[in-house]
Amino acid sequence: QLVATTVEEDVAFGPENLGVPPDEMRTRVDNSIRLVGLKGYAGHSPHMLSGGQKQRVAIAGILAMEPKCIVLDEATSMLDPAGRKEVLDVLHRLNKNRGITIILITHHMDEAVEADFVFIMQKGRIILNGKPGEIFKNVELIRNAGLDVPQVTALAHILMDKGYPVSELPITLDEMVRVLKNLIGSKGYRNGYRMDTALSPQNKPDKDGTAGQGKITRQNDKIGKDEKNRPVIVAEDVSYVYMPGTTYEKTAIRDINLSISRGEILGIIGQTGSGKSTLVQHFNGILRPTYGKLYVDGTLVTKKEIKELRKKVGLIFQYPEQQLFEETVYKDIAYGLTKMGIPEKEIRRRVFHVTDVLGISPELLEKSPFEL
Repeated sequence: QLVATTVEEDVAFGPENLGVPPDEMRTRVDNSIRLVGLKGYAGHSPHMLSGGQKQRVAIAGILAMEPKCIVLDEATSMLDPAGRKEVLDVLHRLNKNRGITIILITHHMDEAVEADFVFIMQKGRIILNGKPGEIFKNVELIRNAGLDVPQVTALAHILMDKGYPVSELPITLDEMVRVLKNLIGSKGYRNGYRMDTALSPQNKPDKDGTAGQGKITRQNDKIGKDEKNRPVIVAEDVSYVYMPGTTYEKTAIRDINLSISRGEILGIIGQTGSGKSTLVQHFNGILRPTYGKLYVDGTLVTKKEIKELRKKVGLIFQYPEQQLFEETVYKDIAYGLTKMGIPEKEIRRRVFHVTDVLGISPELLEKSPFEL
């Protein structure tokens, strides 16, 4: 639902089509952009923004039309925690101050508990409905529907199952605090009770102060000693600038230095727009550094090396539909193998192997990826 060349034009698209006068439209656009935390991005192209920022542009475009009811179809799913909180705060203000009805489709339970009323669906049917406090008492039913309950509810449920005197299942942090205060103050709990006395023997702290089952185990332990610490991706002072020399120039990453060893699992964490996606697109040559050097498997990444690089580094996008384009699921899975010149017999073997590993039903192979 992003259609224009700049953020402010996109937010103005709805009001413009509703015939809103220019002065009022300017006010609505500015207010909506500010409400979703994108002040300063009005002149940017929406398609140069991160996934989470794009979602906020879409929300701003709806807010600018000042509807009486707003339906959000998992509109916060790609936002970081701070971004989600910002959007939810906006929705609460719109509901409280302007009386706008909010319908929020979500799988985040901490969002669901803030609703006045909740519907839980499974296989096309509503299986539960009611106020959040009533709904989340049905812990097992909700889990059987493939969902979870709020963390505080799950914790209280465990305590209750273990025989602790928990009289109610909380759904918010404040309610959980009350439960714990009652629990700590109940008969049989002495002052100065230490949490580590509740650790089972296998979880007792080791000499270094860490609990036995709480250690971090590196994921490359099965690799031979000589190979274990061999770096496979190395970045040296890597920076990337989008659209250099234009009014839209933006430095997305700056002076990145990192070394990734063979067999490691590496997490890259940051807020929406912090440069995560820009960084990883360097790893298989979709982007090449504006400044600095990137080495993969000991080879400096250059335009000449791209074909070999992509045989070694695969990339899965934030939005899968951006890399699905063939007529059938089978052809889409086989596309890269075909480009690599692999014989048809080996392609079939690999396709059926990965579909088995990933639980993709064979009858889906002749369907269009966009039917899934």
